[in-house]
Amino acid sequence: MQWYQIKIQLPLSLLESTYNFLWDYVNGLRVERTENGFLLESYVFSSFPDKLLNRLNNVLNMLARSFQVDFSPPVITPLNTFLKEVFIIVPFPTTCVPNFGIPILVQRGRAFGTGNHPCTIYCLQALKEIFDGKFGRRQLKRILDAGTGTGILAIAAARLGVKNIIGVEISPEAVKEAQENVKLNKVTKEITILSSSVTETKGQFDLIFANLYGVLLKKIAPTMVRLLAPKGWIVLGGMIIPDDELVISTFTPYGLRESVRYYDEQWSVAVLQKV
Repeated sequence: MQWYQIKIQLPLSLLESTYNFLWDYVNGLRVERTENGFLLESYVFSSFPDKLLNRLNNVLNMLARSFQVDFSPPVITPLNTFLKEVFIIVPFPTTCVPNFGIPILVQRGRAFGTGNHPCTIYCLQALKEIFDGKFGRRQLKRILDAGTGTGILAIAAARLGVKNIIGVEISPEAVKEAQENVKLNKVTKEITILSSSVTETKGQFDLIFANLYGVLLKKIAPTMVRLLAPKGWIVLGGMIIPDDELVISTFTPYGLRESVRYYDEQWSVAVLQKV
């Protein structure tokens, strides 16, 4: 047995369905935005990867007919060069955890955040670029994940070495899922999951994730700004284009400046810094 990599270039309309299909068959997944849509990479530890490839082609052909779109056929190759500084979502339970990249184990339940949505993809990219200093150097001592869902963003931050992370969530079911995922990833010392609203949160944070939705973001903007430390960043997600302009314009009067925006034809995520 050995590691194989399957690469597929997909339009937005096929991304989530293809990702969800692969979830039950592979040992790792990652997605990145490209000029032509999204590159979905999956990793499988197997002796017979061609069987999966045939199933995948059948699913893709069915989806393409349904959505009336084209796609590039998937390509499978042995994984000879192991990835290092990239997040890899690992569907749990799994027979084999990748020994490369930055694995994040996730149980799929009803909570949002398995890595298949563009806004989650963009938030993970934003975290990595902030951590790498793309928008300026600042130590990330405290992070808040508002509406943590599965806890995927909080866990990703812990994987990068952040030691003080709080995830808040109002859904009891999501709280339970996030706590289980935190235990799976062995980051219980770094992450605290609270059953509460972001409006009840106290203190200040160097980075805030708010992968929520437009109306709520506008409503809680004053609270988010209060919780954000000077020179800190907030990642606004869940924004539908073109409403993202209205959401961002709610934050900028409070002294926040846009650093970058990630987007496709439907979804948008923005990184703002408190100046």
